[in-house]
Amino acid sequence: NSSTWQKKKHAAAADKDDASNPDLDEVEERQPLQCEVGDFIKVKQTLDEAVVKAIQGIDYNENYYWDNVKILLMVVACAFAMVAQFFPMEFPQSRPLLGVCCAAYFVASSILQLIDTYIEKDCIMTTEPKAGVDAASSGLRIRSNFARFQYEYELIVQKNLPESPASTSILLIYKYFTEDGWFDEDSFEADVAKAVRKFEVGKYD
Repeated sequence: NSSTWQKKKHAAAADKDDASNPDLDEVEERQPLQCEVGDFIKVKQTLDEAVVKAIQGIDYNENYYWDNVKILLMVVACAFAMVAQFFPMEFPQSRPLLGVCCAAYFVASSILQLIDTYIEKDCIMTTEPKAGVDAASSGLRIRSNFARFQYEYELIVQKNLPESPASTSILLIYKYFTEDGWFDEDSFEADVAKAVRKFEVGKYD
């Protein structure tokens, strides 16, 4: 409610004042988040980031395999671009080299686009397997959908395997944001944890 968020805002202001006092104990507290609720892109970004925090908070470690692949491809593309730009060879002798560099840059960029379009799609994160949970022995694949001008955030939890069963939860964003845009991150993360537990016990769509 509004009184709760007023307390959180005052607490956040107090934390800023206390940060300059070296005699106070160092206590790490979560700062309340605020965003424009009419900015659907920002709202989805805020919710997606909170989902990642929530899942990491229940002992799932993020799998960075595809992130690392994309970084490697970007490095390769940039390397070919730099060779094409700065290699000490005069034109037109450098024409074959420029052709190779342009082709390699195009291939690397195309692979990046294919990964985004056909592999990651609407995926927020993938995780490593969680010890002791059979339902997630292959790790989790977490996806989200948030249609423009809608207030239903769709969270999909499934195994990180092709064509695996999924468990879908609908989270209504007005339960987690005040009219001023203050985000109740704790309540949202608790509901995300419930959605993951629903998947773990085999409650699929």
